[in-house]
Amino acid sequence: MGMRGLKGSLIMNISKLIELLPDSVKPDIADFVQVKMKDGKMGTRVLLHRLLTDTEKQAMKSKHFVGLDCVACHRYAPEIKRSYFYVV
Repeated sequence: MGMRGLKGSLIMNISKLIELLPDSVKPDIADFVQVKMKDGKMGTRVLLHRLLTDTEKQAMKSKHFVGLDCVACHRYAPEIKRSYFYVV
């Protein structure tokens, strides 16, 4: 019963997170991961299938989004780059 409540709150957090994102970013979401930030707060890492544009970064300037300039490279194909950021 406790696990069901946890999973429900996780889904609710992700739905709230999606509402915060610009419409141009929503279709390119690859993954969500719950993480513990360095300051001890819980957050969600969002991985995209592509890089964020400058206009999207400007639209996402708020206290909820951290690390908008983070870029991940594919392990076996470093030329493939994807943006990721944290939502707290």
